[in-house]
Amino acid sequence: MLKHFPLPCVIVDIETTGGNVTYDRITEIGIIEVTENGITEWSTLINPRTKVPETIQRLTGITNAMVESAPYFEQVAKEIILKLQGKLFIAHNVRFDYGFIRNEFARLAYTYKAKLMCTVKLSRFLYSECDGHSLEKIIKRHQIFVSDRHRALADAQATYTFMRIAEDEHGEDKIKSAIAHQYRKESIPAGFDATLIDELPNSPGVYYFWGENKELLYIGKSINIRKRVLSHFTSDHKSSKEMKICQQTRHVTFDKTAGELTALILESKKVKELNPIYNRRLRRVSKFYSVHLEENAEGLLKPHIFSVSEIPAGRKKLYGLFPSNKKARDSLELISNEHKLCYQVIGLEQTAKRACTSHQLKKCEGYCVGKQSAVVHNLKLLQGLSTLALKTWPYQGPIALIEQCKHDEREVHLLVDNWCILGAADSVADYSEILNKTSAPEIDRDIYKYLVKAIYSKSMSIKLQPLFK
Repeated sequence: MLKHFPLPCVIVDIETTGGNVTYDRITEIGIIEVTENGITEWSTLINPRTKVPETIQRLTGITNAMVESAPYFEQVAKEIILKLQGKLFIAHNVRFDYGFIRNEFARLAYTYKAKLMCTVKLSRFLYSECDGHSLEKIIKRHQIFVSDRHRALADAQATYTFMRIAEDEHGEDKIKSAIAHQYRKESIPAGFDATLIDELPNSPGVYYFWGENKELLYIGKSINIRKRVLSHFTSDHKSSKEMKICQQTRHVTFDKTAGELTALILESKKVKELNPIYNRRLRRVSKFYSVHLEENAEGLLKPHIFSVSEIPAGRKKLYGLFPSNKKARDSLELISNEHKLCYQVIGLEQTAKRACTSHQLKKCEGYCVGKQSAVVHNLKLLQGLSTLALKTWPYQGPIALIEQCKHDEREVHLLVDNWCILGAADSVADYSEILNKTSAPEIDRDIYKYLVKAIYSKSMSIKLQPLFK
């Protein structure tokens, strides 16, 4: 019986088909209930509705044959919730077990929430001098007998035994201090130095999650760095990505910015430079492609795909920024099919004296065989491309976007021309050095979106100053 831990509580352990909280499933659950009236133990195999990988079968001993006749989670959900409801939820690396169980209940449209306690953190606090705090290390360190390692109830029993040993070795005051410390920092994952949170600013900027051996895991941005970092840790059960990031994070660093725009731009730049493991949306694309229209002698508009750096001079009206020529071509094909355009005009087929393939399939309205005028085809093409149209640069030359920091008097001046950032300055005195650079940057899709929002939406606190009138 536990003497110094809050009651009632449950010590929980699960086995799963893998470590991905989003699509892997529970194969076994073990629960030890501890109340004022005593201790009860319960466990069941669960049919995960998917195959158990060979590696997991070898690790746990739970085979596909064993779970095939086991109940589905929903068949034992009522029994499980009756055991868990209203009790402190304790597990070794608690967010793993809690995340899987919460997701199983969420699939049944039921929201399960509980106060958590992690025995990994408990071990780190009470046995900080020891090397390693995995359940395997704890079992070996305290010589805990385990009847069936990597089975849910046996591992829950080992966790419970560790808690009893910790009570005997440290006494009531130390146990209560460990619990109080954990409740203060309950949103911080195991293995992370909680004191780092106190160093994070409540101001805009970019933050960096680092793993073991200074491995860069993730880069993010926020108008409040501290609040955003904490939100990662409190929502780690919601997705496999969040869980992996939180479990692996050992250190956090940050760069403060003047505001939201400079945070967005710095994040995009750093992700492309440093290629962190879990950033995919902003990964570097070395060359973008766009579509522009040329009018032939018959007044017919024909789309042409160019890399952005090779767009002919004077072609200011562009459609789309694509990571490859193929992506641009695929988009033109989709527009052609939706608006019944001619494949020969669009450039998907060579011009010929016969009907295009699309017309033969009754998808083209027949410009290629004289059934449609150039004017009508042009209108349909422009209609299809309208959603991809890049905004024409609305100024005669470069401008300065000035973002004022709300936390001090500092300003950042972004010099921008034709949707490209030429450089950043602290004051007007630095403009000439930036403007005199000979190399012009290429347009970047993410930066383009941020600048359009800053200039047109008025949702950011930005001052705009044209440099040439």
